[in-house]
Amino acid sequence: MSAAPATAAAAVSRPDVPALPMSLGTLLLRGLGSMRLAVWLVLILAALTWLGTLAQTTRSTFEVQREYFESWFVLAKLDLFWWGEPLWPHADGTARQLVIPLPGAYPVMGLLFVNLMVGGLLRMKWQARNAGILITHIGIALLLVAGFVKMHYSWSGSLALYETPKDGNTAPDRVYATNRFVSFHDFELALLVDKGSTIEERVVPEQALWAARGEGSVTLQPQGLPFAVQVHHWHDFCRAVPKGPMVQTTNPVVDGAVLLPQSWPPGQQPRSEAEIAGCYVTVFPEGGGERIEGIVYGAPRLPDDGKRYPFTFTVKGQRYGLDLRHVLFELPFALRLDKFQKLDHPGTMSPKDFRSFVSVMSGDTPRPTEIWMNNPLREAGYVVYQTNWGPQPMGGPPWYSVFEVAYNPSDDWPKWACWVIAAGLLIHFTAKLNRFLRSSTRVSLQS
Repeated sequence: MSAAPATAAAAVSRPDVPALPMSLGTLLLRGLGSMRLAVWLVLILAALTWLGTLAQTTRSTFEVQREYFESWFVLAKLDLFWWGEPLWPHADGTARQLVIPLPGAYPVMGLLFVNLMVGGLLRMKWQARNAGILITHIGIALLLVAGFVKMHYSWSGSLALYETPKDGNTAPDRVYATNRFVSFHDFELALLVDKGSTIEERVVPEQALWAARGEGSVTLQPQGLPFAVQVHHWHDFCRAVPKGPMVQTTNPVVDGAVLLPQSWPPGQQPRSEAEIAGCYVTVFPEGGGERIEGIVYGAPRLPDDGKRYPFTFTVKGQRYGLDLRHVLFELPFALRLDKFQKLDHPGTMSPKDFRSFVSVMSGDTPRPTEIWMNNPLREAGYVVYQTNWGPQPMGGPPWYSVFEVAYNPSDDWPKWACWVIAAGLLIHFTAKLNRFLRSSTRVSLQS
C-alpha cells in the first residue's frame, strides 16, 4: 500500500538573517521627511499664530510679528484666566502669566520646507500615479520660498503727497512730488558731515542702538572723526515735548525739551503715527572738550515738509549733524499728485471711493495714471497702493494722499504657486477617479 500524498508542504527552516543597521544619513532623512514631524510643525505654527494673536491685544502688530514670526526663539506669555476672571491674580489684581518657550516661526517654516522636500519629493516613489502629489508638493514649497524671499529681500514704506494746486501757487512747506519714501517702522541714526556743497552720511541701523534702552547706552566712535557719540535713553515710542510743570518724567531735560515715553491701555492698538522712536545723544570731543547734549526724534515730516532738521553741533570748526529718521528709500521714478478725489456714501461723511490721479515721471514726458483701492500702480518692479488720505476727519482742500510703496521680488510667486498646487490636485484627483471608475467597471463585468 502506497503512502498518501502530503496535504501540506513541510515548513522549510531558514536561519534568522539579522537586519542591517541603517546609516546615520538614512536615519536623518527618514526623520526629516516623516509625517510625524510635519504634524508637529503644523501644531507649533498653530500655537504661534494663536499666542501671537493674543499678544496683539496689548502690543503693536509690528512688534509681535517681529518677535513671534521673524525670530528663532520666543518666550510666549499667556495670561491665565478662568471664565473671564484672573487665575491666581497678583496683589494688584493682574493675571499671572504662563511663559511658554517655543521656536519662532522662522526655523519652523524652514524645517517645514525641508520636510516637504525630503518627505514629499525625495522619499516618495517617482511613479506616474504620484505625479499630482509631487506637483502639489512643489507648489507648497514655492509658497514657502516666496515667503522667505519676501522677508529678506523686500521692503515697504509710506509716501504722502499734497494735491498740486491748479493755479500753480504751491506752498513752500508742502511736498507735491517726490521720488523718496520712508519705511513704516524701521529707523536709522544718520551722522551728517557738512562738506559745504555736499553732505556726507554715515548710517547706523536701529538694531545697533537697542542696547541703549532703559539704563543702557551705546557708544559710537566714527572712524576719522574727532569725537565719540553716546546714545542713551532710547524709547521705541515717545514724544518730544517742552518740559513744563505738568510733565512728569525721569528723562534728562535738554534745552527745555524732554522725551516723554508713550504707552497704551491694554487692548488698544497704538496708531502708526504714534510709534515714533527717540533717544538722547551726548557728543564727547577728542581731547576732553566740553561735551554736547542733544535729543534726536524720528517724527516724519512728509507731506508737510520734505526737509530734515537734524541736531547740529560743531567740533574743531567742522559742522556735524545727527538725525534719527525712518529708513529712506529712493524710487527709480518720481510721483506727482495732480488731483485727489473722494466720493462719500449719500448723507454721510464715510468715503465710498477715494482715488489719486498721479503723474509718473521717469522720462521726459510725465505719464498720467490713476491709483485707487485694489488698483495699484506697478512701475519698475515697485507697487504703489492707495492707503489713506487727509486731512481727516473733515477733509480738504487742500487734500493730500497717502500711498504704500512696496518692493517684493517674489510678488507673483504665490500666484504661480497656487496655480501649481491647483494643477497638482486636479491631476491627482482625476487619476484617482479614473482608477476608481476602471475598477468599478471591471467588477461589474466580472459579476
